[in-house]
Amino acid sequence: MIKELRSRAWFPSAVRAVGAAALILFSYVAVSSGFDFDDGRFWLLAAVVMASLLGDYVTSIALSIVAVGCLAFFFASPKFSLRVEQEEDFAAIMVFLATSMAITSCAVKVRRISEEELVQTRAELARFGRVAMLGELTASIAHELNQPLAGLVSSSDACRRWLLNQPPNIDRATQSLDRIVRDADRATMVVARVRGMAKNRPPQKAAVDVREAIREVILIMRGELERHQITLECKFLDDILVWADRVQFQQVCLNLIVNGIEALKNVVSNRRTLVVGAERDAHNHVTVTVADTGAGIDPKNTANIFNAFFTSKPDGMGMGLAISRSIVEAHGGRLWASENLPHGAKFHFTMPIYRG
Repeated sequence: MIKELRSRAWFPSAVRAVGAAALILFSYVAVSSGFDFDDGRFWLLAAVVMASLLGDYVTSIALSIVAVGCLAFFFASPKFSLRVEQEEDFAAIMVFLATSMAITSCAVKVRRISEEELVQTRAELARFGRVAMLGELTASIAHELNQPLAGLVSSSDACRRWLLNQPPNIDRATQSLDRIVRDADRATMVVARVRGMAKNRPPQKAAVDVREAIREVILIMRGELERHQITLECKFLDDILVWADRVQFQQVCLNLIVNGIEALKNVVSNRRTLVVGAERDAHNHVTVTVADTGAGIDPKNTANIFNAFFTSKPDGMGMGLAISRSIVEAHGGRLWASENLPHGAKFHFTMPIYRG
C-alpha cells in the first residue's frame, strides 16, 4: 500500500505538508507541557527522521528546516520568536540542522537501497520459480511440440507426393506448404514462450490480449489436462486487454492452472472440472479467475497459502502463489482466494485494463 502511494505524484508534497504541520503541532504541545530546549531538540530530531522515512531527499531537507524553525520559535530564548539571542542556542540549532540533514539523508538512502534490493530479490525469485516450473512442464511442452513437428513431416510428405504427380498438383502442394508454415510458426511460438519464461529480463509492459495469452498457456498444459482427464471450461469476454508484461501475466495464469490440476489429480467422487475466465470489473481492472472442483483450501491454511515456501503438497516448493502475488502486486493488482461452492477453490487476480 505504501509502495503504491509513493508512486503518486502528489505523495511527496503531501508528506512534506503533513510532516511540517505535525512538527509545528508537536512543538506547541511540547512547549506547553514544559519541555526545555534539549528535550525539544531530541524529540524534533526523532520526529524528522521518522517522517523522512516516508519521503525523498527533498522531503528530509524541508522537514529539517521546518524543525529548525520550530526549535528557534518554540524552545530557544526568547520563546515564540524566530530571533535567537543566546550564542549557545544558535550554535546548538546549527548543529541540530547539520545532524538532522545528515541522519535523514542516510535514512532516505538506506530505504532506497533496501527497496532496490527487494525488487531485485523478487525478480530473481520469480526467475528461479519459472525455471523450476519448467522442469515439471517438460512432458507437456514436449507433447505440444510433437504435434506441430508431426504436422510438418506429414505436410512435407504430402507436398512431395503432390509435386511428383504427373502433372503436378500445384494447388494441393500449395495447401501443404501453407500447413507447413502454420505448424512451423506454432512450434516457434512454443519455443519462444519457453525461452521467455526462463529469461531473466525486466518487465516489458504492453497491451496483452487476455484470451489469447491464456489460450497459449492452456496449449502448454493440454497434455496434463488430458492425462488426468480434466475438463476445461473457458469463459472469456471478447477484446479484453490488460496493461502488463505478457510473460509474467502468463506465468501467473500458469501457476494457478497448475495448482488447479494438482488439486484435481486425486479427485474420485466429483467431476474433474477446471474453469478459467476473465471479466472487467468496475475499477478499470480485469479479473481473471481459475476455479477447480477439488477438495478446496483447508481453513487452517487460508492465512498462509500466499507465503513463500508454504505448501500443502508433499513435493511442492511453496513458491508458485508467492511469486504470483509479487507479480500481480507489481502490476498494481491483487491476488486472493475464495471457496468454489459446493466444493473446490477459486483463485482470482486483477490487472489494470489497457485504455489505449
